[in-house]
Amino acid sequence: MKSLFYFLALLVITVIITSCATIIGGSKYWAQIQVPDHPNAKIEYKGMYQGTGVALFTAKRSEANQFSVKIKEEGCETETKKFSQRSFRGWAFVGTVVGWTGLTINGGPWLPIPFGVIVDGATGAWWKPDINEKGVSKQDYKHYNYYIDYTGCKSKTSTTIEQDKHSNSKIDKLIDLKKLLDEGVLTNEEFEKEKKTILDE
Repeated sequence: MKSLFYFLALLVITVIITSCATIIGGSKYWAQIQVPDHPNAKIEYKGMYQGTGVALFTAKRSEANQFSVKIKEEGCETETKKFSQRSFRGWAFVGTVVGWTGLTINGGPWLPIPFGVIVDGATGAWWKPDINEKGVSKQDYKHYNYYIDYTGCKSKTSTTIEQDKHSNSKIDKLIDLKKLLDEGVLTNEEFEKEKKTILDE
């Protein structure tokens, strides 16, 4: 009866302090989100605001293949970026099997009980984001970076280029129109009418 009590007490303590992979790395990791060229973009994770332009928060390792963030910027379209890959932490699994499997009660025989494997499996501590997925990089075993390619808002540069092209197009049309007037192809009335149409575009 006393041996059973010690066994149960040890099992409870083990679950509380968890095992190798859960201790070294934890069941969560730090995710840093960066939205290059969009310092005013708001970042949301699971419906909660996390930061603007850059955000740092914890995420469950077991959900690394279901990771998604929502990006919002005033005057732009809202986008949800999803990451669907995760990798297995092989070294953590080996550490759990070697260091956290089996126990001995009151100097008795060694019992091959895989309590470490059970705990780590339940917490999802064996998983991590897959750095082979586009936009994901590793800082260390507990910190991962996500680079978001936000296309919901045109950059100022591209907008300016489009405006310049449109402006140049109008000038070219007006020059051609003036030539037609000078050559007598158009009357003054026709010229003014066409000019107004071009300027109103």
